[in-house]
Amino acid sequence: MPSLPEAAPLSSSALRERLLVRPLRYEDRRFPQPARHVDPGTTALLLGEIVQVRSQSRFLKVVLRDLCDLGSAQFQATFFHYRRWHTDLLTPGAAFAFLGKVGSFQGTVDLQQPAILDRTEIGMILPIYRRRGKLGTADIRAEILGVLAGASDADLTSITSPWVREALAQHGTLPIPQAVRTIHDPEDPRVLARAQETLARMEILERVEATLRLREARQQTPGVQVHVSADEMARFAAELPFALSPGQQAALESVREKLASPYPAKILLMGGVASGKTAICHIAARATVYGAREGRNKVLIVAPTQILCQQLFSTFSTYFPAVRAHLVVGAKGKKKALPEADVYFGTHGLFNRGLDWSRVGTVIFDEEHRFGAQVKFGTVPMEANRIFMSATPIPRSLSLYLFGDMDLVRIAGRPHDRRVVTRVLTRDEGREALAAVRDTLAAGRKAIVVYGAIRREEESTAVDWERAYFLASFFPGDRVLPLDGVTDLRSAWEWARMHDPDELQRFYRINRQFSAARILRPGDGSPPPPFPILAYDSDSPDSLFVLPRSALLTVDAKGRRKAKAWDVLVDEMRAGFYESRPLVRESLYRAGSDLEKAVGVWERHFPGQVEVVHGRMNAAQKAAAIEAFASGAKPLIVATSIVEVGIDVKGVDCLVLANADRFGTASLVQLRGRVGRSGEAGLCLLVCPSDTGSDYQRLQAFAEETDDLRLAEMDFRERGWGQVRGKAQSGSETVFFDLRKHGRLLEEIGRDS
Repeated sequence: MPSLPEAAPLSSSALRERLLVRPLRYEDRRFPQPARHVDPGTTALLLGEIVQVRSQSRFLKVVLRDLCDLGSAQFQATFFHYRRWHTDLLTPGAAFAFLGKVGSFQGTVDLQQPAILDRTEIGMILPIYRRRGKLGTADIRAEILGVLAGASDADLTSITSPWVREALAQHGTLPIPQAVRTIHDPEDPRVLARAQETLARMEILERVEATLRLREARQQTPGVQVHVSADEMARFAAELPFALSPGQQAALESVREKLASPYPAKILLMGGVASGKTAICHIAARATVYGAREGRNKVLIVAPTQILCQQLFSTFSTYFPAVRAHLVVGAKGKKKALPEADVYFGTHGLFNRGLDWSRVGTVIFDEEHRFGAQVKFGTVPMEANRIFMSATPIPRSLSLYLFGDMDLVRIAGRPHDRRVVTRVLTRDEGREALAAVRDTLAAGRKAIVVYGAIRREEESTAVDWERAYFLASFFPGDRVLPLDGVTDLRSAWEWARMHDPDELQRFYRINRQFSAARILRPGDGSPPPPFPILAYDSDSPDSLFVLPRSALLTVDAKGRRKAKAWDVLVDEMRAGFYESRPLVRESLYRAGSDLEKAVGVWERHFPGQVEVVHGRMNAAQKAAAIEAFASGAKPLIVATSIVEVGIDVKGVDCLVLANADRFGTASLVQLRGRVGRSGEAGLCLLVCPSDTGSDYQRLQAFAEETDDLRLAEMDFRERGWGQVRGKAQSGSETVFFDLRKHGRLLEEIGRDS
């Protein structure tokens, strides 16, 4: 990576704002095709000479000779909404290109309400933009092309910084001017894909540069130094009721060194659940009280829930009873002055309690991802130290992108040989989960059962049902069901259970094994499949693409048609050339799997032993439930994923995750971390609908993996950018970068950094 030059403000922000606009999709107008090759329901580009025009009160029917067919073939165009200019323009003998939805009328191809194009409007790839107020795609494109026409290559180069330009050049990307012009006026799908990748890489590098500059600025700001030697830190650690592991000791020493620096520490302390993050931060708080200068030795420890605040306060008070600690929770006494203490514990409301910030030396955030940027950065004085704890597994590449201005400290190793056996069960094997809970409780231990929601209605998802397809584990692996007339998840599930096998439609995975030639000309003598076909790209897991026959064909340099290569087809799909339909997965719906219905079942099997915890309970109710659980009075908790954080109870040896297929890897890591903390082997049971399909395979891979970094990579692969975006600071919105599509770029840049 190049060294950072002096920062220079972008002088082309207006140019950037007008040109860094991503088209919704692209229309391929390069190759008009014969009408006999088009498929009903697709969008096609046909070239015709008008033979006859029939005008009626309700529609205009135009008969055309197909200019792409060597014979005398004809097709029709029907206009249900027409004006005087239609009849003036469409006269016998005139030739135009027509782009529209393919229908059929009396056995003849019929384009319905097509766009009328002259020959200057074809032979191109046309970007389609999202409507902006009264401006349609033609207006927006004209505006953008006008800006491009007036912009020199030097102007376009200046839309990003010299540092980013130098880094891009080292990777052999397209020049920025070519990339920007290609996005809005493409000629070749492969060059278009390179242009999109260039601009995505540019946005990643801009983020990296911004975080590096933040780090530079922080290192020029005087901070609150914590003067504690390694021996003194070890003495504080010795006050804990257990010995730190080698990995914990190394992480603690790294934290000590950063707190002792002359500029404010900004530490992201990363480690798996029960890896010792809390202990290290408690020792760091103790060190601040002891080693920061007088008047700046107060510490705030902030957690996302009151339950977790109370647990952190209790643990700290046990470790360091001589340090004055105060718990600030609840609405009572908000206007009262806080009592004098050295360490304050509270939720984000602690920031509104009239603290004397001039006396705060260190602020510690537990579960950093649950606090907004304004809470984390807006109130805390620049000179104060910040420590963020995170149990969410994050790969180094993503850490650089999201937290590049922080000092990353990872807790290596698995402390004290903590063991958790993880197994995947199908719903038909549910009795094994029941037996495991019974055995756990009989041994005097505790168990947790987790459901995805309080009631199923909370899982509704926005789906365009009229256009959607359903994917179920009991279908053949390459089949989906069209959801005609379905309006919700329950109906989709029931429709799928009663489906007629003849209603299933095949879809094709577009990868190295895909061959357009074999589809167009099957080698066994069978006819080609009916077009359009459905296609799946792993970069868009919630969509199917609708591909007409023409999508599988291209034209070589001699004008001959040939089958398209799979990677070219993928580039076109990702560039937005083809219509996409929603893909609804079976895992979105599970009958009888919500907490509300399940509580009664568990109470019948374990009367008087069950507590319930969910997000609709108030703080007092949740605290009482956790206390009953911790004391052993109620050794079984049935809960929603609220237990992902905030339950640190010894003796929990069994976790049943009733809807494991609904949870991402990051949540699975957190939930599995609730068990096996007592030194005994823990048991984590992941219940999945069946032992087929991608959900089962993903859970099986999780069950077999314990390494935090490899789990982080799994999580990184499966998450959408929208879920990760909230981790970034404000001002980091991207146009072309998408985590699913450009994870490889992020990893590559992370290695170089």
